[in-house]
Amino acid sequence: MDALKAGAHKVEEAVHGKKADEHLEKASDPSKAPSDRIDHAHAAAKSECKANEHACKADCKTNEHKH
Repeated sequence: MDALKAGAHKVEEAVHGKKADEHLEKASDPSKAPSDRIDHAHAAAKSECKANEHACKADCKTNEHKH
């Protein structure tokens, strides 16, 4: 069961990493309003934090699974 949870966390890590990249791209777009760029930069930081959190959880779950 721990292996399945670790796999799920790896998938969530990838999804949040992708979201962070998309928000960073929008945050650096000069055609967007400054308030929108700040909002996207904040969302990118939150997504990156969540990706790191899921990476940590995945590592913990894989370590628990090993005998």
